[in-house]
Amino acid sequence: MGAVRGPWPSLLAGMALAALVGWVSVCVDVVAHPELDETEVVDAAYLIGPAETRIEETLALVDTGVAPLLMATTSVNAETDESYATGHCGLQAGGYRVECVVPEPYSTRGEARLLGREAEEQQWERVAVVTSRPHAARTRLLMERCADAEVLVWAVGREPGSWRGWALSSVYESAAWVKTQVVRDC
Repeated sequence: MGAVRGPWPSLLAGMALAALVGWVSVCVDVVAHPELDETEVVDAAYLIGPAETRIEETLALVDTGVAPLLMATTSVNAETDESYATGHCGLQAGGYRVECVVPEPYSTRGEARLLGREAEEQQWERVAVVTSRPHAARTRLLMERCADAEVLVWAVGREPGSWRGWALSSVYESAAWVKTQVVRDC
């Protein structure tokens, strides 16, 4: 078989380049530089999982008086069905309390549904969701879709420190963000 001739190789290369530029643009906008909100007083804050990686920074944030309640998703060991790092569960200090929750399903969508139910039951008008920077855009989409309350998104924790970390986060989070755009349910 001979080489492909005509405009097709250039057209395919141009399409591949356009797709790559589009994906990098989404990653920069959605993963590296998502919209984050200023820290201000809310009815409740919700630290989504894995809470154990961000609990200390989140407790320090809530210690400033921004919320009377901190809900925290507790990670569960799939093999033993036991929760990880639950020392903060039930904590009452500094004018707030910490309630640990396990969403069903154990996913960001499950967390959004849980927040939606809690916001409705508690009649919260304004809530903050605490997550990592790379996860913030998708978190905002899901939480705003599922909760009638105004949703603020705050980022705490370590950002991917290396190019490899950012690349892995970009691949996963941009694909999940696209899925969230396509699957529009709460």
